Amino acid sequence: MEAKQDIQVTTADPETPLIVGPDANADEKTNAQQEQAIVSDNRTSRFPPKAHAWSILLAHLGACVAIALAIALAVNGYEALDDESATHASYVGGKLILRVGDVTTLISAALVIVRLLVGSWTTLAVWACGHYILSGASSSTPTTAQTNKATPTQLRSIGWMMRWKLPPWLRRPFALPTNPSQWVVSVALFIIAVQTYISPIITGAVNWTSTPVLATYTTVSVGAVDSRANFGGWKWYNYPYDTAIARKPYLRTAAGYASIVWSDPSILSPNGTSLTGNGCRHIVPGHDALGPNATLLNAVVPCIQIHSIDWYKAGDEVGRAEWVYVADSSSLSIMDDPPSTYYYDGVTVVFDTVVGWNDSQNWDIKPSPIVFNKPQTIGMMVKRVAKQDPPCSALDPTIFGSVDQLGRYLLEWGDETNKNCYFIGTVNFTAGVTVSEESKYISSRVVEDQTPLEEVKFVENPWVQEAVWLLPDLMTMIAVMNSTLLPTFENIDGYVELLMRQAYLAAWDMYHDAFDEDEKDVVYTAIPSISRQLAEVSFSRVFAWLAICVLMSISGGFLLMAVLRGDDLKPPQKDLQDASAARWEEGMGGAVNLAWGLFFT
Repeated sequence: MEAKQDIQVTTADPETPLIVGPDANADEKTNAQQEQAIVSDNRTSRFPPKAHAWSILLAHLGACVAIALAIALAVNGYEALDDESATHASYVGGKLILRVGDVTTLISAALVIVRLLVGSWTTLAVWACGHYILSGASSSTPTTAQTNKATPTQLRSIGWMMRWKLPPWLRRPFALPTNPSQWVVSVALFIIAVQTYISPIITGAVNWTSTPVLATYTTVSVGAVDSRANFGGWKWYNYPYDTAIARKPYLRTAAGYASIVWSDPSILSPNGTSLTGNGCRHIVPGHDALGPNATLLNAVVPCIQIHSIDWYKAGDEVGRAEWVYVADSSSLSIMDDPPSTYYYDGVTVVFDTVVGWNDSQNWDIKPSPIVFNKPQTIGMMVKRVAKQDPPCSALDPTIFGSVDQLGRYLLEWGDETNKNCYFIGTVNFTAGVTVSEESKYISSRVVEDQTPLEEVKFVENPWVQEAVWLLPDLMTMIAVMNSTLLPTFENIDGYVELLMRQAYLAAWDMYHDAFDEDEKDVVYTAIPSISRQLAEVSFSRVFAWLAICVLMSISGGFLLMAVLRGDDLKPPQKDLQDASAARWEEGMGGAVNLAWGLFFT
């Protein structure tokens, strides 16, 4: 039997031959029957192909918008469990708290839904574009398209497109789209191909940082004063016949408080200012449930604000009482231990030239409460040097850096061989206590007021004046001990301010813990701090991912409205089988086959 032969006739499209031969009419009949079946199916279907395609696109768009908004609004700032023993989400304080893994799982599950929708749209769009190209609709009239038959080369191109989800014009021999419809198809396929690889953009948009947060669902009661407070000791503190023997233990206690409060340099700036609050710190009784970052509410906290420090520039500015008390501070010490006998760079005294310590106070009652706010004289030993002329010249280098060019008055005082050189000036400050609405724990026993220093409301207290009178002795001890690592280099004013702050706060804490026996029943409320994993979302990554997702919806919309017809979305079975066969003829899969298909076929 002779084999039937088809005759190819050139048509309007030179790449698409018209088939003429024994089977031509049969093929035309078969195609006509298939097209009629599709039309019949479209007429009777409750859910037309285009409506189905639009539903996928809109569902994908809605899912992407929902995921992006959920991550930006709900995940950002979320505090997940940070407990190594937590193996699952837990109810804490009546609220379900997830682990980091739970949040990641939810995001991954949502992205699976997006990938399913992308897969559905990819399958539908690629097959529809393949049918559209095979039908010749992009370059032929409907009448001609019905009589065209795809060549093996065209089928292989479409099969390649279905395999790699890329425009067939990228396959060798390379070509550019020839009309707007083909450009729309190309752009849509490119955007579809990108969707597979964008998940890491959003999965990497959430960063987790371990951070302390307040456990607002629970509170802890904290005593206001040391349990050993005893007002009876106030009598012996003021007893005039023991030459300060009874007072010295209190001074050492205050110096120890200063070391406890200020010994961590990591929470101080280079010039000594606090990094954790306004610098008004307070010693409190310890509690096992309270540690760094816990919060103490409405506690009485000592506070001091230094307004200005002005140094004298000439000797005629210095009053006689001022330089006498600086040079010989024996009358300033209430411990019978003159600061001027400590030949140590940085030893500083603050005092009133008129009003000194009252050594005849009433032992039966507390001192009168005040807020201290008036100028005081300040004297600071810069350096001890050999006797020279002119006095106290050529001091550089010092622990404060270069001081020779500062133009300040220097008081020289000493013996026949060595001289102490002092700066003298005035300091203006306000000292008292404040009721701190919120104090932050910086250690298990130290809290710091969080109110901006300029907004602190100072309140009168009985121990304010006593703490100011103790400044010469305590500032000297702190400077000599240097356990608080006071910054000195090129920081004279900062050094003096921090030294005054440390001494005043420690002195007040000492008096409060030692003598406020009547406050043993006073308790404060504290909120413990717990560790949580805080989510920080990169909004640029989230909305970049969303923008790429929206591009698929936009390009798909153009594809449906401007290019594809209803019958393209439900291609004839014969075309699908031909393109599928051509697809598998492409051979090996994987990246190597893609390169081969791009450059060698």
